[in-house]
Amino acid sequence: MKTYQRIRVTAVLLLGLILNVNAEPLWSNKQSGGDDWLLGTIHLGDDSLSTLPSSIKMAIDSVDIVIIETDLSRVSPSDQQRILMQYASLPAEVTLKQTLSEPVYKQAQQYFANYGVNIEQFSHFKPWLVALSMVQMSYAKLGLNAENGIDNQVQKYALQQGKKVVGLETYHQQINFFNQIIEQFPEVTNDDLILDTLSEIKHFSDLPQVMITAWHNGDMQVFEKIYRDTLGTSKFDAAAEQILLINRNHNWVSELEPVLNQQKVLVAVGTLHFVGDKGLPLLLKDKFELTAPNGY
Repeated sequence: MKTYQRIRVTAVLLLGLILNVNAEPLWSNKQSGGDDWLLGTIHLGDDSLSTLPSSIKMAIDSVDIVIIETDLSRVSPSDQQRILMQYASLPAEVTLKQTLSEPVYKQAQQYFANYGVNIEQFSHFKPWLVALSMVQMSYAKLGLNAENGIDNQVQKYALQQGKKVVGLETYHQQINFFNQIIEQFPEVTNDDLILDTLSEIKHFSDLPQVMITAWHNGDMQVFEKIYRDTLGTSKFDAAAEQILLINRNHNWVSELEPVLNQQKVLVAVGTLHFVGDKGLPLLLKDKFELTAPNGY
């Protein structure tokens, strides 16, 4: 079961106010009299991300609450695995091979064979877990892991400093998002999911390093391009964008508004929530006095 224990929901910067140019994507509303910070994160990192920048630590030190996507410190590894199995298991009478066309199943089989993995170990799991496992394996090969992810480091540092840490979503909710893609968009097939994953692994093999470099530089234009390039080419892309980004952004705005008005807060969520015409900056524009220099 080790294949599944390390799988984390990857869904991808946040809302912003004042961008520190040539630095990590950290924003503040202090110039307009506020006391909140907003941080764009990367879920998986390499050694270059292994140390949390001092600017982020200072921001955490200055607030009362740190808000993240999911507070995994409240969910034990065994519970994470149990929840994952609950949502990712196929009905007892169904196998993975039956959920995919023969050509697509063979492509997935070959992908795993290249890593020395027998696809049969996924026989009783849904295709979206297979797709996440493919991505996880490709990222691990590049030396990326959740321990070096900015989300993980923010949470650890906040807890060490005695800050209150709040998750916007439960682990149950995050895992179930992948079921919703298929359930709410019947035009998207399991074949689409696997083929899209294989295509992105092949054609965007340099994407993790591009994102890490852009994060270090606070280069939001790169993230805008990534958003356009990876979420606008297929039916699956459109469905994933709606479930994993747009819907969550709207839900988060409702949760964040009263907290930001009443407390000193740092919010840290994945980078791609911060870009696009349905991104958090635009959704918050009418509710908060958001400003950003340099034309962004």
